[in-house]
Amino acid sequence: MLFDNTGAAADANAMHAIATGNLLTHFGRTELKPVADYTDAMVENYDAAVYIGADHRVPLPQAFLDDVRSTDKPVMWLGRNIEALAGPDGAQNAQFRDKYRWDPRAATTVDSSKVTSVEYQGEKVHRETQGAPEIVVPFTGTNDKVEVLATSQCTERGKPTSCTANGSPEAPWAIRSANLTYLAEVPLDYIDANDVYLVYTDLFYDLVGSDAPAVKQAAVRLEDVGPESNPKDLRRVAQDDVDEWKDRLDAGRSVMEHAGLGEPTIFETPHYGGSVNSYVAMAREYDARYEQGDYYAGILTGQPSEAGKSYSQQFPFTVSDIYGGTVYPENLGNITEGEQNNHAARTPEFLVSRANANLTVRESTASFFFHPYLDIEYLKKTVTGIKKLGYEFRPVTELK
Repeated sequence: MLFDNTGAAADANAMHAIATGNLLTHFGRTELKPVADYTDAMVENYDAAVYIGADHRVPLPQAFLDDVRSTDKPVMWLGRNIEALAGPDGAQNAQFRDKYRWDPRAATTVDSSKVTSVEYQGEKVHRETQGAPEIVVPFTGTNDKVEVLATSQCTERGKPTSCTANGSPEAPWAIRSANLTYLAEVPLDYIDANDVYLVYTDLFYDLVGSDAPAVKQAAVRLEDVGPESNPKDLRRVAQDDVDEWKDRLDAGRSVMEHAGLGEPTIFETPHYGGSVNSYVAMAREYDARYEQGDYYAGILTGQPSEAGKSYSQQFPFTVSDIYGGTVYPENLGNITEGEQNNHAARTPEFLVSRANANLTVRESTASFFFHPYLDIEYLKKTVTGIKKLGYEFRPVTELK
């Protein structure tokens, strides 16, 4: 997993690299490196490589460009700088065209606000138009030498509109030719509603040659069972020593055991928000976490972790994240009767619609949590709706 670690977008690039690396751990051991640290033939030491091109101003190492052009290992390239791969001169560009059958130097762009959905495997998935101001169109017209994996769908005021100068309301969004998979953008913003994140995730299966069978798995967690938290305890959360977190986690485990509830093996971070040290301590003290999580650019940049430079990630399947722990996915949120935690009310129907969107990923997971003080009918409707989509509820420890 290679990323740009210089320039104005360094923090965002680091967060996107961590998010991608977390997803790739579902398939095996993953290593994250700044592309500037790339050395000759490094790609040959791995099964596949992913490069996030978020900043067109960042120069790429010549060794990296040469190796990507010559290797047979699968490579996924996102967003910017693909023209550098095509080479600065006519001979190199011709070599690229001969191998990959398209020309990045002839690529165009489309206003991001027009691309409201992406068609993938015969289904249209929702795309959030906020984020990048434009996305790349690798080529226009037809090209039977290149496999189009997903297609941008352009609309204005709810009606089809031209994506590019050729007048078509469609344009390639993800393509594959030879060993190169190319995506028109970095689809890692607004992931709780941006379903192209799920398309991105599913493309990893073919990239790494995974033959994992398709599954539809579901889980539910009962939330906030117990007395209200003491404000003094909440203030102590600001303390951030790894040893301090270990003591707190051990004390919490003891309370559970003394109450006759058994020894807990899975942890959930209160309100899904923790510091780097707290997450590291959780990974050491518990078998797994069952939640969404926060990830900080500072983990890769070496700078102090800041809330404004963090990335909240939900997972479509089980991963082993950058903190060193297993994370079971919770990816639907919870039912609410009104606005809560800066989210609009979430009905059973809304959770079921998100479960339906998650079917984009072949190892599909529909996992949510429920507060028992709510009407039990909400829970029944949600479970019934998720089951009708073909999901099977199972213990969280069996989530793949």
